[in-house]
Amino acid sequence: MTVENIDRSKMTFEQAEGVHPLPRQLKLREVSPQLRAVLWDFVYSLLSGSSRDGNIVGRWAYILRDMHVQRFHRMADEFRPNAQRVFPDVKQVFAGGSYLEIFGFLEWALRHPHCPHDFAYQLDKRLRQCQAAYCVVNQDTISPISSEEERATIERAFANLASTEFNGARQHLKLAAQQATAGEWSACIRESINAVESTVRCIDPKAQDLRPALATLERQGTVHGSLKEGFLKLYGYASDEKGLRHSLAFDGVAKVDETDGLFMLGACASFVSYLINKGRAAGLIKE
Repeated sequence: MTVENIDRSKMTFEQAEGVHPLPRQLKLREVSPQLRAVLWDFVYSLLSGSSRDGNIVGRWAYILRDMHVQRFHRMADEFRPNAQRVFPDVKQVFAGGSYLEIFGFLEWALRHPHCPHDFAYQLDKRLRQCQAAYCVVNQDTISPISSEEERATIERAFANLASTEFNGARQHLKLAAQQATAGEWSACIRESINAVESTVRCIDPKAQDLRPALATLERQGTVHGSLKEGFLKLYGYASDEKGLRHSLAFDGVAKVDETDGLFMLGACASFVSYLINKGRAAGLIKE
């Protein structure tokens, strides 16, 4: 990048002068000093806004008390909403916690009944700002992403699964994203495939796997035979690899890694949307 074509409005003076490095996409499991600071500023502002006479009140009092008991498994009578006690404890999560502790805290808050209505949007906005390798999907789940295209694919899948009839598939896809964030790639692939199978049963309630549903779509003329065979081969890989479909029996045996997991999460999310739209086009799924 030459001096003539850089956009100085999108970088600091030091970056434009070549003294500081340009911002980069963070890797999975990486939490930069900037991301730690920005996330703590976000949570600190919310807690400060909920502080009255030295105590945390309102939504965040409920969230933190339930977190004290249900997440950290501490005794209920030991919880104190005193701001001077709460602030250092929560700050330590962001200042010194691992990526699991940080995103675990945030995801737990996302799923709490008293979570502020715009918490997911504001959190995702900050993850984008810091170029984190994670995003918020479905308003309540933190998922790893490898690109903006993959983000759009996963978000589209959750939007397509919004109907009550797809609740099972939605839960499996949510679990797949959760397992991916935890780095449990075998479980991520398993749940991704489960989301596909659950969607399949909405097309053909008697189907036990993908083949009958694709055969139904092929007969309806909505899926080409060669494309159907390609889907079945990909499905066969995920079904045959030890540890993916039978984790209790083969835990730790499956030869899958981060690349496999992220690919299958994105592929299955895209496939779920494909199946739903094809099923609706064929009249097999109601709008």
